[in-house]
Amino acid sequence: MKRLMLVISCACLMCLSGCWGMKELQHQIYITALGLDFKKGKYYVYFQALSFSNVASQESGPSSSEEPPVLIGIGKGDTLEEAFDYIQRSSPSPLYFGHISTLYFTPSMLKHHLNEFLDYAGRTEVVRYNTGIFSIKKDIKEAMSLNGFFGKSPAFSFTFNPGELLENDSFIPVMTYQNLIQRYRQPVGSMLIPSVKVEENQWQEGEKPKPIVKVSGGYLLAHKKITGWLNTKELEGINWFNKDTTRLYLVYDQKKVGVKIKNPRVKTKLIWSEQTPEYRVTVKVPVTIQENLKEISQRELKHIVATQVKQQINRTFQKGLELHTDVLNLSEKAYRFDRYHWTIGELNELTSDSIDSIKVKVILVNTSAYK
Repeated sequence: MKRLMLVISCACLMCLSGCWGMKELQHQIYITALGLDFKKGKYYVYFQALSFSNVASQESGPSSSEEPPVLIGIGKGDTLEEAFDYIQRSSPSPLYFGHISTLYFTPSMLKHHLNEFLDYAGRTEVVRYNTGIFSIKKDIKEAMSLNGFFGKSPAFSFTFNPGELLENDSFIPVMTYQNLIQRYRQPVGSMLIPSVKVEENQWQEGEKPKPIVKVSGGYLLAHKKITGWLNTKELEGINWFNKDTTRLYLVYDQKKVGVKIKNPRVKTKLIWSEQTPEYRVTVKVPVTIQENLKEISQRELKHIVATQVKQQINRTFQKGLELHTDVLNLSEKAYRFDRYHWTIGELNELTSDSIDSIKVKVILVNTSAYK
């Protein structure tokens, strides 16, 4: 009986499928980033592919002074599907989209055709939910072709892994594809899509300038449309409202003071009103002194930090008002907890008086070499 059962089991195992249909690594082209543009009535899709064997070897240190190759393909068409198909037909090997880490959108794509991309991506599952999203005004091909420092591939650059750099200095919020689809149709508030540019004047490699991809600001998206663009200085106030902010730095040149702020936290209190809602903002700021050349008192230092935090929040809020956009997402508080007390129009009707007050609690955590 046991022998019979063994024969039957072996026969069943032979019917099971194995790994015969599995493609080997070198038989596919792995797309790592996509760039999307719309110009002259057509969609343009830029495909970036890297050599994974090269990336793997660099994890233990570069073995060659030569920069790794970056493959860029360009597809175009009257529709996104046609643009994707255009490049796939010319590829000598199948394209695999499961490793896409970054999406780049041009302003024309963001302003007029973002909805088409979301519809296409939702149907085809071409993009993973944790894919990072950036905008770029020009040089999209150049930005996607740049290698990292010391001859490393673009897989070691900021746009591929922003979290590692932003953990040390959270100067801009991260946007992912999941964030985008979650907030795209929200009737209140806004979201920020960081914009990048190619910068050639900050780093030098040998005798030559070393181009890098650098954050320049961000586009604001509200009510399914782009409402405007702000630079990094104008967006400083948004960092105090970002729950993922881990570390920020403030410098006050007049007093030669520099501080590090770790894990700031903001609390927004809704103030009831018969007209539009108002908000009371409290920011908790734990401070470590990095520089204090004039040896000012702790009391004065706290005042300087509190003043700068208020200025950054007010500047960003006022810039948002100019664009008719709730940059700080204040209206979400009223929408989440009492959405029927005000209409959507009243919630979005922010004015200079919408912020009732801003209170900054500065906590001196470490004075370092302070005297």
